Amino acid sequence: MGGLGCPDRILAAARELVGRGEDLGLNAVARRAEVGVGTVYRHFATVEELEEVVTWDRFDELERILSDTGPDRFERSLSEHVSLLVADPLFERVTARSDAALPQTAAKRAALIDRLTAVLEEAQAAGTVRRGVDATSVLLLACGVAHSIRSARLAPDGDAARALLGTILRGLRAEARPAERG
Repeated sequence: MGGLGCPDRILAAARELVGRGEDLGLNAVARRAEVGVGTVYRHFATVEELEEVVTWDRFDELERILSDTGPDRFERSLSEHVSLLVADPLFERVTARSDAALPQTAAKRAALIDRLTAVLEEAQAAGTVRRGVDATSVLLLACGVAHSIRSARLAPDGDAARALLGTILRGLRAEARPAERG
C-alpha cells in the first residue's frame, strides 16, 4: 500500500468511480486505489479537493473548445461546452461552485471565465448575443441545461436536448433592430 505514484493511483481510482457514475467518497476511493483512507486524506483533505483535481483535465479540454475560431463561435462553443458537462456531471458540479477548495482550481475557473468572456464579448460586438450578459451567467446556464438534459435522461444529441439548448441560445440573442424586424 502507499508508495510511489500514490496520488496517481488515487486519481485513477477516483476517475474510475466517476466513470461508473458513482459518487466520490474518500473511503471508496481508498478501497479502489488499494491504499488506506489516511493516505487519501494526506493528499486530498476533502472530497471537494479530490473532485476538483479529477476535473482539471476537463478545464483544459474546455479551454481548447473556447479557443476554436470561426463563424458561430459562441453558439458552437456553448453547444460543445454543454455536451462536455452532460458527459461529466462532476465537472458540471465543480464549475458551478462559486468557491474552489484549491487555489489551482480557482485559477483554472478564473481562466475559464476570462476565455468565455472573450468569446462572449466577440459575439456581443458582432451583434449576435445581447449585451448585459456576463460569462459567469453563461457558465451557470450551461451547467443548468446540462443538468436538465441529464436529469431528464434525454439523449445528449437528441431533438429534446437540442431544443433546450436552442431555447437558451434564443434567450441570449441580441434583439433585432426595428429595421430588421420586417
